[in-house]
Amino acid sequence: MTETKSKDININLIFYLNIALFVVGLISVALFRFSAKNLISFFLGAFLVTLNLYWLKRLGTKLLQEGGFKKRLAIEWGCKVLVIFGAITIIILKSSINLLIFLFGLSILPIAIIFSCVVLFLKR
Repeated sequence: MTETKSKDININLIFYLNIALFVVGLISVALFRFSAKNLISFFLGAFLVTLNLYWLKRLGTKLLQEGGFKKRLAIEWGCKVLVIFGAITIIILKSSINLLIFLFGLSILPIAIIFSCVVLFLKR
């Protein structure tokens, strides 16, 4: 049996990089901008983007297993969007978080995707 190298972006790599950036970000906020408000702001942003990625990974797996959108899967996908965007909206409008640090928390996913692309490029 021959072994082939996969040149596809691995969603698990992105997920683990996201978790690593979550932890590094929390440590950075704790060291450089420590306050409970800043820690909570970063945690909420990073948690929501990590939850979104986990949910997206799970729904993508279901979509591939079922061979397309079914009614139940489409409803679950819509609920995911409503829950994530609703939570972001409520957090921004109704809480007294540090908005800039919250946005840094939300930005860990694009950074994880860029890192995974660099890893993929270096593996070539």
